[in-house]
Amino acid sequence: MKMYLLALVLATPCFKTVLLAQQVVSQNASVDEADRPLSSLFPRPYVYAGLGLMGGAYSPLAAEAGAGLRIDSRRVLAWAQGSYDNGRKTDDNDQPNPKGHDRGLSGSAYFRFSSGWFAGVGARWSQLSTTNYTKSAWRPTFGGGRDYFHKKCALEDCISDFSMRLGADYVLPGADHANALQGPLLNFYMPSPSTKGHIFFRQTIGVYEFHETVTEPSNLALTKLQTSQKSVTAFVELTLMYRF
Repeated sequence: MKMYLLALVLATPCFKTVLLAQQVVSQNASVDEADRPLSSLFPRPYVYAGLGLMGGAYSPLAAEAGAGLRIDSRRVLAWAQGSYDNGRKTDDNDQPNPKGHDRGLSGSAYFRFSSGWFAGVGARWSQLSTTNYTKSAWRPTFGGGRDYFHKKCALEDCISDFSMRLGADYVLPGADHANALQGPLLNFYMPSPSTKGHIFFRQTIGVYEFHETVTEPSNLALTKLQTSQKSVTAFVELTLMYRF
């Protein structure tokens, strides 16, 4: 009996230590779980709306809206969406041109590496419709990015207080024979869509090079002149996204 009591006394501190360690691990696991990328590959619908700052001979401001599906899992990131804005041309050498809007379809798929960086490819279709004309084109894209998580720690407890996603895609001219528009498209999310929230701020900045519109492809001299006259423009989207 004495030996049993002695063993019990000696084992009690060890038992308490094990319980404490299990409690710390459990707490850290629950905190880390909130920071981990979503594990499901099931696409989740989302909508967004906001303001567009327009270049390229458009009116300076436009209303933006869209909807789509997205996957933000541990290894696979993908999205596909339809978009609309009420941008209209105000300085396109074809005035008066009082009405206009843009429609678009776009999507990308990325693979996330163990380092946290992701890379992939996509495609975009856009159509500009105005009072006087309509033009559209498909464009391939490629790019990548990374999620960033900041944790505030006190002793063994860590809480993620900030996250964001930075990405960049390069938009190729594709089938855009009229203007051959191309350039980098930067995107920023806060918080990162890898977190389990519903509301996200989203900003995109596109900086594009293009040439004057080719109006008569059969006129080689005129086409050569138009393709030699190049410009640079920028478009910015400031939107709020709600993921269901």
